[in-house]
Amino acid sequence: MKDRTTQKNASKYLAMMIVFLLLLNVTLGYLLMRQAKSSMITLLQTRMLDISNTAAAMIDGDALAVVTPADEGTEDYETIMRTLTYFQDNTDLKYIYCIHDMGDGTFTFGLDPTVDDPGEFGSPIVYTDALYRASRGTASVDEEHYEDAWGEFYSAYSPVYDSAGSLAGIIAVDFSAEWYNEQIATLTRTTFIVALLSLLAGGGIVIAIVTRSERRIGSIQGQLDEMASVLMQEMGTAHPEGADAPPPDHAASPGSLDSLGKQIESMQSELRTQIAQVHGQAFRDGLTGVKSKHAYLAAVKELDEKLLSGELSELAVVVCDVNELKRINDTLGHNAGDEYIRKACSMVCDTFAHSPVYRIGGDEFVVLLTGRDYENRSVLMNDLHKLSVSHIGTNEAIVSAGMAEYDPLRVRSMHEVFERADATMYDEKMLLKSLGAATRADGMLADAEDIPGIRIRRHILIADDLEMNREILGDLLREDYDVLYAADGVEALDVLRSRKDEIALVLLDLYMPRLTGQEVMTEMQVDEELRAIPVIVLTVDHAAELLCLRLGAMDFIPKPYPDAEIIRTRIANCIELSENRDLIRFTQRDNLTGLYNFDYFIRYVNRFDQQYRGTATDAIVCDVNRFYSVNEEYGRQFGDLVLRSIGISFKKLARKVNGIACRKSADTFLLYCPHREDYDQLLQKLLSDIFIKEETAQKVSLRFGVFSDAGRETDVEKRFAFAKLAADRTRNDPHSPVGFYTL
Repeated sequence: MKDRTTQKNASKYLAMMIVFLLLLNVTLGYLLMRQAKSSMITLLQTRMLDISNTAAAMIDGDALAVVTPADEGTEDYETIMRTLTYFQDNTDLKYIYCIHDMGDGTFTFGLDPTVDDPGEFGSPIVYTDALYRASRGTASVDEEHYEDAWGEFYSAYSPVYDSAGSLAGIIAVDFSAEWYNEQIATLTRTTFIVALLSLLAGGGIVIAIVTRSERRIGSIQGQLDEMASVLMQEMGTAHPEGADAPPPDHAASPGSLDSLGKQIESMQSELRTQIAQVHGQAFRDGLTGVKSKHAYLAAVKELDEKLLSGELSELAVVVCDVNELKRINDTLGHNAGDEYIRKACSMVCDTFAHSPVYRIGGDEFVVLLTGRDYENRSVLMNDLHKLSVSHIGTNEAIVSAGMAEYDPLRVRSMHEVFERADATMYDEKMLLKSLGAATRADGMLADAEDIPGIRIRRHILIADDLEMNREILGDLLREDYDVLYAADGVEALDVLRSRKDEIALVLLDLYMPRLTGQEVMTEMQVDEELRAIPVIVLTVDHAAELLCLRLGAMDFIPKPYPDAEIIRTRIANCIELSENRDLIRFTQRDNLTGLYNFDYFIRYVNRFDQQYRGTATDAIVCDVNRFYSVNEEYGRQFGDLVLRSIGISFKKLARKVNGIACRKSADTFLLYCPHREDYDQLLQKLLSDIFIKEETAQKVSLRFGVFSDAGRETDVEKRFAFAKLAADRTRNDPHSPVGFYTL
């Protein structure tokens, strides 16, 4: 009877152990699936937003705001449709289209590149909270799927702004709810299988223990009490008083529960490792090892909450940008560029050793200064500046950094602190440039021939439907160039669009299937990114030369082909001419506005004076009132939008009055033109063109100075100095922004 009772108790405790282990495994598996599912949803939504943000960044807001299906065939319409179609064809989204905000809480379809059953322009769109947030300036993705006439979807929405900073429209990308849910289900199934395998492994161990225990109980009746005692001791229960407790058999009792406990610990460690890996992939930058953009966004959200609650009092943001990265990538390759980024990251991390560092872009880092680094912020910023200066002219990394401090009286969000830090970073970049460091724009002018031991091989595309012709030219050129091939016009355009930044010249046959050479050149002319690539036409039809020249061809190579040296020379001359043309344009023009820079402007003014000696002329100066305050209060991005708007309007004005315009400095613009008497009306019209949005007009004001009928005996720069004096006299006169200067 005693043996039966002992065996029954042992079985009860073993059953309790099995139930406990089963519950533990199920609970851990459930938690893992929840955590992994949450991370997967975050990654999917981030990917959806990346696609919609990228598409929105490629759309011209000014064109999107006004274009309709009636504009089909125009450059703006076709450019937007090509951009949308590219994403439609090359990503796994379901639909991509434009949305217009009607201003009353409703939204309608804009342009839709869908071939079969597109959304009708102007028809209503299903309202979602994410769509509403996008209309208020925040790119968002649906948390729940919705249903419309085309099916069930999750969608991401990104706003597009025009040049005045106003919402021009919204780019929407639809992902099938079935696809989205399948991604989640696949991860859930995978996680479930892992958990199930872990459960089976744990169950096998328990079963082995039970089987072994039962065999021992069945074969050795005399040791039942000992087994029960050992089991109770391992479960933390004392042996019953008065019961015989024979000494345990140490050789036979190496703790089955201990081994099972170790297995459970191992499983817990594995599950924790898996969860940490999922979390680490999303919040750690793979190249540098610092925190990622996702981690930065999470930190910003947390800090904004602390700002609102008043918990945060001392914080500074440092924005860092890596100089000369484009030159490194272009001349040494992207592997060298990655190493350069890692060096720059080490500089930042070593300088701000007690603060978190985030990589938020290809060459951009952010540091959130707290504690000791915040207290020594000025010293650390100076140390980083000195280190970058010492690296100028070497192969070591150069980092431009700007800092802004949180001021509760002036700042409402982390975004505003970031914008102020970004503006000061730009000033540091210009300072380093003046000391000899290259900026991103300077990298465009890097000449590899000036770098010892490096030779850049240019890429040439040969587009001809006859393989023999392609092979002849390829054999002739591959010693000096990297040669790409296309067998027809469609393939040629595909290669051009996918490798537009690499191709130095196109050898284009006129007569090809699917798209002719003339049709390819027509497509290139309407594509801003392809227009600058030089084209040499391969043809036997000399009558087509004039048309090809009008379409942008630079030269011709007749068929049958002439001497090889003639071909090589024509190709080399065209490439050199094209690169020199781009270089001249870059050095003549201001990058932000496209107007002439001051040096070239003075040259053209002198040329104008020589050509039109008997013509009376006027010198006009335009200044933005308190432009530094505009940048400080509204951000450099808003300031750049204002300057670009002024540049566009000055171009139009220069054409209208047959004059020449330039941007002299950050907020000063010059115009030189034949004498006029209607400047009050003309400049008022210019103001109305620049400040279409009333909100912008309230934030920014301009002043003008006119040196009317400027005498030729006066030095050119003095004429504009007099016009500047006239403009400065109107600084405090809101009713008359135009001042006139006479000798």
